[in-house]
Amino acid sequence: MNECKWTSVHNQGLKCCRKADASGYCIFHKENKNREENSLFIYLIMKEKISDFRGFVFEDDFIIRDVIKYDYLKLNFDEAIFKKKVFLNQYNFKKNLTLNYTDFRGYTTLESSIFQENLELNKTKFNKKYIANKAFEKVHFNGQAFVITSVKNLPRLEGIIFSPCTKLVLRYVKYSKAHALYGKINYRIARTQANIIGDNERIGYYYYNERNYASKIMKSSDYPKYSEYLNEKFFDNLSKYTIGYGEKPLRLLVTTVIVISMFTFLYMFCGVKNSKGIFIGIDLNNIKNYSIKDVLDIYLDLWYFSTVTFTTLGYGDLTVSTFFGKILVCIEAFAGVTIGSTWASLVIKRMIR
Repeated sequence: MNECKWTSVHNQGLKCCRKADASGYCIFHKENKNREENSLFIYLIMKEKISDFRGFVFEDDFIIRDVIKYDYLKLNFDEAIFKKKVFLNQYNFKKNLTLNYTDFRGYTTLESSIFQENLELNKTKFNKKYIANKAFEKVHFNGQAFVITSVKNLPRLEGIIFSPCTKLVLRYVKYSKAHALYGKINYRIARTQANIIGDNERIGYYYYNERNYASKIMKSSDYPKYSEYLNEKFFDNLSKYTIGYGEKPLRLLVTTVIVISMFTFLYMFCGVKNSKGIFIGIDLNNIKNYSIKDVLDIYLDLWYFSTVTFTTLGYGDLTVSTFFGKILVCIEAFAGVTIGSTWASLVIKRMIR
């Protein structure tokens, strides 16, 4: 008999050394097992007290409390495939549990289980059909860390009872617009737990994602007037794209440069005068007389003027004389004061945090 052909896709060099049958796989990694083979599968797990289930194929319903009644150092279900229902509920996980690259193709629940140590889910797949289920309801988490990374169709995390010392790490978990509500809920739970344990490095990331998914579920039917919805949506998008809901201050710097550059372009056509009364701008009637160098020189002079106006310094060496130019100056000065105040509040917020 040859060795089992199973090899890990994600852990180079890891392979199964058990004997294979005619299919080329051992009883644990074989798919399409018959009834007798499925019974033997569970029997051997219990007999050998297996705790390393990497790549195992579970083709029948799996109830962990009926199978794993023995002591173990760690439960490893990495790359395992569960084709039907999985009941990891009402079980006391005394040691670490890893579910990396695990494929849950049916209903899955961990309800009312207790975790004494860590739980890790990395690129785990859940069935989208059950994404709205509260799969972790009444779970007591006493371990140090619950790490969730790049999980697909992660169910709602509502109902977990965390220890005050448990770190919940939720990274790169994405939801479609149709399931944005669950993204909002899960990132809010992560933010709340981060606040409790003082995980300041991740609070901003969680808050941004919470607001981002909340934005996706905004509907006009939730507001008494459509105008109120438009107003709320406008300021939500403004906050998102200019300051990243207060968590991405670099966006504000980019916004500042864009605003200054945009007003500079407009000043080129209304023009300004220097202290000697010389006009700086582009005369549209003689636009063909300007070379690229002339345009760049004018743009740089006016970019300086736009920057001074934006910061409300107003040196007085350059002034506008047209009605349109004065309106532009007022608008830019107001925008500069607003953005400057916003920048100050963002910096103070992050320093305090």
